[in-house]
Formats: sequence, C-alpha cells, structure tokens
Amino acid sequence: MSRNRRRAWCVALVAVSWTVGLNAVEAASSDADGAYTVTITKVEASKDGGTTYTTIFSGSQDINIASVSAGAVAAGLANGAVLDVGTYNTVRVTIGATLRAKGYANNAGSTVYTNGGTDGSASSTNGGVTNAPGSDYAISTYTIPAANRTNITSGLSMVVQGGKSPTCTVKFDTSGVFSVMGGGLVPGAPVVTTTTS
Repeated sequence: MSRNRRRAWCVALVAVSWTVGLNAVEAASSDADGAYTVTITKVEASKDGGTTYTTIFSGSQDINIASVSAGAVAAGLANGAVLDVGTYNTVRVTIGATLRAKGYANNAGSTVYTNGGTDGSASSTNGGVTNAPGSDYAISTYTIPAANRTNITSGLSMVVQGGKSPTCTVKFDTSGVFSVMGGGLVPGAPVVTTTTS
C-alpha cells in the first residue's frame, strides 16, 4: 500500500444520505419507532465529479438509522478502506431493495401504523384515536424502487491527506419520516447531517 493512501473514514458516513424515494404529502407525519433499517451494498467515492469511482465498501451491511448506533455502523463500512490523497467531491451509494421500518402517523383523527405487512399491506388504521397504534403494531417491509437504490451526492469537499484521516460526524433524524398517502402509511427519507474536519 502506498504511503499516499489513507483510510477513508468519512466517506461511508455520507453513504447513508440516500433517498428512499417514497413521497407522501397527504397527512401529518410521525417518527420512526426504533426501526428504520436499510442494507448498504456499495459505497464509492470520486475525485472527478463521478467519471471514475474508488470502491470504499462492497458487501451487505444493515443499518438501522433509527438506532443511536447508526453513525458507528456507517463509519464501520470504511474500516480498512483506502483512498488516494486528494479532494473527493462525489459519493455514490447503492442500497438493497427493502426498507424495514416501524412507526405511525395521525390522520383525520385516526392512527395509521405499521403492522408487520409488506408494501400495500404494510399498515393498518386504528380509527377514532390518535397516537395509538393497534395491537398488531410491528415492523413492516417496504420495497425501495429500483430507480431509488443508487444515490449520487456531489458538491462535497472531503480532503484525504497523507498521514491523516478525515474525522466525520453523522447524525440521523427520523422524526417526521412517516406520512399517510392514499390511506396507507409510507416512509420518507430521513434527514442526514454530516460534518467533516
């Protein structure tokens, strides 16, 4: 390994700033309730705006973004990875086909909640009460559309210097991530904040 190559701790943290791609606008939103899990399958970084990429991670790693340990798990994706010295401006992240999530949203005086089902059968309604999921409240599985499984984030400035590894901090916010659309509960993308030094 060249002395000019350093570990890329920060890049994997940016990895989770993808969009699930399910949009909802009909009703009030609510938080993920301890479960909002995706599988990261590949993380790549580019110094030339995405013409060429260096692979940081390739495999299968579940990340529960609603967990307090999500940042540490994301950082672990870069363990052992090396990048050439330089400024990286683009990150490409590929995720798996499923999202496993638990949560609810209030809509028109009722609670719409995840029920352990899949896609169109992933939610139920507890009519006439708010903030009260039913007894079948459980983690549901949603299919992430193929067009939304790869995300490219550009305009970054991650500097990898000889002898130094960048330090990154990542925060995930899954508050307000669930909404009601067409009477069913749909997940949206979490807010991801990443800082580097």
